Amino acid sequence: MRRIAQLRERFEELQSHGLDVLVVLCQKRDNVATWLEKHPLPFPILIDDDRSRAKRWGVYVPLSYDAIHIARPATFIVDAAGIVRYARISRQQMDPAPFEEIVAVAGADDRGHSGS
Repeated sequence: MRRIAQLRERFEELQSHGLDVLVVLCQKRDNVATWLEKHPLPFPILIDDDRSRAKRWGVYVPLSYDAIHIARPATFIVDAAGIVRYARISRQQMDPAPFEEIVAVAGADDRGHSGS
């Protein structure tokens, strides 16, 4: 949940670049609810406890050298038209997309679509 705490800390910055944040967690609903009671968030959480969305987005891993039945950390930037403008699927659990990279992509997307 460390990455979610980082997103919470930088939420206003991400919004200032025109990004909305949605977190998809492949965890048990009760565990997430308990955590959220202690750590409220300014953005929505989608619980994917059956991993169906993780499978659809190509981030589900049934078996790897470091885990079983997990979703790899992934970051997607999807524009208002539903087009994926950025995708990063990490190979390891502790390798999230760098914030600077996310902000840079969001800024480039803003410049490329201004005046549309």
